Amino acid sequence: MISTRLPGSLLLLLVCFPVWSEPQTDPTAIVGAALQSLDQADMDNNWFFTMEVEQDGENLLIRSDPRLGKYEKRQLLAVNGSAPNKDRLDEFRTAEKKRIDDIDPDKEGYRYLVDTATLQLIEESEGYQALSFVPRLKDLEDSGDKVRGSLLLDTSTRQIEKLEIYNTENLSPAFSVSLTTLRLTFSFRQEQGAMLLDTMYSQLEGKAGFVKSFASEVAIDFNEYQPAADCSSPTSLPGSSPLC
Repeated sequence: MISTRLPGSLLLLLVCFPVWSEPQTDPTAIVGAALQSLDQADMDNNWFFTMEVEQDGENLLIRSDPRLGKYEKRQLLAVNGSAPNKDRLDEFRTAEKKRIDDIDPDKEGYRYLVDTATLQLIEESEGYQALSFVPRLKDLEDSGDKVRGSLLLDTSTRQIEKLEIYNTENLSPAFSVSLTTLRLTFSFRQEQGAMLLDTMYSQLEGKAGFVKSFASEVAIDFNEYQPAADCSSPTSLPGSSPLC
């Protein structure tokens, strides 16, 4: 269910950051370690959290419980502030199963997404570096010349605060499907000693069957993080607080 043009925030970086011509440290190893840290957080298995999702004019409240089965971890609690009916719950569960079954273990994680061999320093200001890279995207492996990525690295903490992916030309992820806009944005924050998702945004625009236009925007806020290690048994009431 959740699963571009040059992003405005990247443009802001280019305007605000002075050019840095003589790098003192190769950022490749630092970025690689930061990506590994993001992957090791393993949110779905190590953390309780809530997701507030704005999608197709609806507001969804989802809670993730890492102790539940892989298809049941994420629970739909509310749609536009009201409890979802059975049909909506079934629809959500079907979408969750497809999302999980579509995961390729060899093509997931931030370390896969960011090809560190392609990193290039764009700009630097005190405490931050902006770098570009060529992303690896499932189903778009042959479109590396049409997609680009950028990341914002906090050089004091050596952690990544933002990742963005966008297209520079039209894409064809499947037969008769054309993407005119692809944009993915991930922002991260320090949470109880780990770097975890703060927000996620996706935008897709294009045509299917060569004629039918489609457009989708999804914005997600992640909150109420709690380590799974702090809890010993599932909650009896899905809406209870704290999460366990």
